[in-house]
Amino acid sequence: MWNFFIDNSRFTYLLVVILVGFGLYSVSSIPKESSPEVQVPIGIITTVLPGAPAVDVESLVTNELERGLSGGLENVKKITSVSSEGVSSITVEFSAEADIDESISELKDKVDTLITRLPDDAERPLVTEVNFVDQPIMTIAVSADKTPVELSLLADDLVDNLETVNGISKVEKSGVRDQEITVLVDQAALLRFNLTVNDVFNAVRSANNTFPVGQIVTDNVSYNIVFAGGTDSADGIKKIPVAVRGDQAVLVQDLAEVVVGLAPATTYSRLSVDGNPSQSSLLLSIYKQRGGDITVMTEAVETKLNELKSTILADTTVYTVYDAGVDIKKDLSNLSISGLQTVFLVITILMIAIGWREGLIAGLAIPLSFTIGFIGLYFSDNTLNFISLFALILGIGVLVDSGIVIVEGINKRIRNNPTISKIEAAKETVNEFSAPLISGTLTTVAMFVGLFVVGGVTGQFISSIPFTLIFIMFASLIVALGFLPLITAKLLNGRQVATVDGKQDLLSKKTENWYRSILVKILSSRTLKKQFLTFIVVGFISAIALIPTGFVKVVFFAQSDVDDIFIEIELQEGSIKESTDLAVRRVEEYLYKHNAVIEAFSVTVGSGSMFNGGGVNPRLANIQVSLKEDRGLTSSEFVEVLRSEFSEIRDVKVTVTQPSNGPPTGSPIGIKLYGDDVETLNQVASQVTQKLSEISGVTNISTDSDANTTEIQFLVDKEKAGLYGFNSQVISQTLRSAVYGSEATSITNLKNDIPVVVRLNLNNSSEVEPEFANWTNINTIQNIELATLSGERIALGSLSEIKLREANNEIKHEDQKRVMTIGSDITATGNVMEVNAELKKQIDENINLPTGVTYALGGETEESNQAFIEMFYALIIGIVLMVAILVFQFDSYLHTFYVLSILPFSLIGILYGLAMQVVHSPFLQLWGLLL
Repeated sequence: MWNFFIDNSRFTYLLVVILVGFGLYSVSSIPKESSPEVQVPIGIITTVLPGAPAVDVESLVTNELERGLSGGLENVKKITSVSSEGVSSITVEFSAEADIDESISELKDKVDTLITRLPDDAERPLVTEVNFVDQPIMTIAVSADKTPVELSLLADDLVDNLETVNGISKVEKSGVRDQEITVLVDQAALLRFNLTVNDVFNAVRSANNTFPVGQIVTDNVSYNIVFAGGTDSADGIKKIPVAVRGDQAVLVQDLAEVVVGLAPATTYSRLSVDGNPSQSSLLLSIYKQRGGDITVMTEAVETKLNELKSTILADTTVYTVYDAGVDIKKDLSNLSISGLQTVFLVITILMIAIGWREGLIAGLAIPLSFTIGFIGLYFSDNTLNFISLFALILGIGVLVDSGIVIVEGINKRIRNNPTISKIEAAKETVNEFSAPLISGTLTTVAMFVGLFVVGGVTGQFISSIPFTLIFIMFASLIVALGFLPLITAKLLNGRQVATVDGKQDLLSKKTENWYRSILVKILSSRTLKKQFLTFIVVGFISAIALIPTGFVKVVFFAQSDVDDIFIEIELQEGSIKESTDLAVRRVEEYLYKHNAVIEAFSVTVGSGSMFNGGGVNPRLANIQVSLKEDRGLTSSEFVEVLRSEFSEIRDVKVTVTQPSNGPPTGSPIGIKLYGDDVETLNQVASQVTQKLSEISGVTNISTDSDANTTEIQFLVDKEKAGLYGFNSQVISQTLRSAVYGSEATSITNLKNDIPVVVRLNLNNSSEVEPEFANWTNINTIQNIELATLSGERIALGSLSEIKLREANNEIKHEDQKRVMTIGSDITATGNVMEVNAELKKQIDENINLPTGVTYALGGETEESNQAFIEMFYALIIGIVLMVAILVFQFDSYLHTFYVLSILPFSLIGILYGLAMQVVHSPFLQLWGLLL
């Protein structure tokens, strides 16, 4: 079979050119990304129960839905939930192998069957899909000398333009406010006309209507009739009648001020570049669609921004805070350089060992195997990322083995047989070595086939490793047996031996003789044989013992040097964004001191980081820091510097993190406490947190109990309220309209819908911005009035009792059990496995868990333990397949045992080598054992 390629040289050369060309096309077309895209089917069920405290939401909504979902869905990994005031959020995580579309569809169908279990005043549950990789690929900051309204319009235009870029799924804006018309109702005016805020809300809502009535036929012509009762301006809102007093209509303008402006600010954004004081800006977070090449998308976005600089972005400053495309190119470039260096080193060694001409020919196997292997990656829908490039580098030393055997075999035949032709030598070499080379390649492939059993998030994350290595190993076999024999026969000098080659042969023979003498000496002496075997056994056992004893410190995925870090600022519950902003400015002062390290940073007040799943919350803020390339210290070192400095800020929680290299696994350290009583869980969490803080290498400790807050609770006397014709829904809607505001209608212009929000001015000042209308006291809330059907006015305070209490903002479940989570990061010198081992020891020995309270270690450990177990299974599968192949090849158990006896020698060298490393041994390095 293989002689076909030698006999048909022109076809072979053409085939090589075609494969190389297609391989180059494949490598240019394969999507590029920094890390493999992990798809985990997750569905979120959100149910609103207006006005209900977290405990009632848990019992009336969450528990009912969880019981209905339990056991009724396929491929469910776990069900978690968060019950908060007025909202139940249930997260259903399916197994990573499940089809995301089918899973979400099945979840929606199941939820529809459970609606009858919910209270009558609960809103219909909303099921949404969560994309695990839904993180921004670019963050753009734009600053300009514009009014807030102009900046808001600019943001809308930018979002519209950028969302037209191919591959972009959405663009989110922050730091700007949307347009809004606020109907700010005056309490004194309501008293004067004996009206309530609900009267104004209902009038505005019902007055703005436009809808088709039907058709009439006149003179055989059909005409559509449309009722045009709507309004398209703020002046129209002012003229809406609310009631009639005497012979006069009471209009909205008699009861309220209609303010045309912007919605209350939820976030502030600022940008600082090159150490200059931060300036107000709008921030755009750009997201990609599933799949696709990130580098292509970010380049397209940059092109679009450059086009817009001559139009809507004229006279503005645009700064790219984060560009995943640039990071990917940098990572791929660094890995490519490392790969080229490895290739050069391998070829150099080959030239020294077997001759320069033979070394170059054998070295051709590397680029040929790579280009052919890329074809397989392209058609298997893999991407080019740091994992697949790592696999390529890992396989370089192995894929040349077959080429070396063929080239050296042909060369020796030509030199040792004066009458043989180079073509005949090539054919004889292929015939002799094809079977062992195929078996050897299959044994290597077998070891990586087992990696396909690794499931979950980690399995998806590392799946490109077996794909990549299997493709290039088979490609190397085709190159060695199909292409190299012909190339070698054409390029070798024949029987002429150069001076350098002669010296190499002489040195090689001397080395062989020296090694032979040592072997003879050992094998001919019973004592030396026993000593040698004893040394191997002791070395093997001691090498294996290096892992449990801690000399080989293993981390799941090692932290690399990155160009972006993230700072999270968190104030106590109840803090307003103005207080958060002051705290952020204190943090900024520390950052200005590091101008030599920091290139720029963007600030968002009122929201957690999008990279860490943060949502809008006035007590949260985040800072994204871009580091200079020539900063003189690694990102991990700088993170430790900032953590040390921020420890001086005592009244604010400041967390500094950097992106992880591995798959998403949550916090490195995670402890889950399970129990029925929330107060008991809070007490145990406090003890565990204290023990965790005493362990070296731990930082950024957080716990669910931090979310507890003080709340003002309105306890409605339902019997008394019922006498006046009120129910909980009417009272809660009145409260919401008064305190927060309710959207009554919207006005449509050419670009978008502008909401019209009705709210009560609870501030004592008559001239107040709508944003500050709720700056008031509890007495004002009690004096809010409701109107009965007979027109009687009832103060809210007379229908309810007010209590000030500490409350759980959130009650969390995992698989129908109450759970409280404690999480933390680790420092640059910390080790997850060591910290977890010490924490488990501290809990077991020093904390007396109350009856009914249990705990489990989660975080990175939960995923890494499963990954290591499955890696062990993969190793067993690989060994079984390898043994089967060797037995088939040799038809001998003894010969197979001889071949496998090299494994202890390999493990000794590998494990002692890892133990001598200064840094911890990452999960990736252990994959080298399979080779």
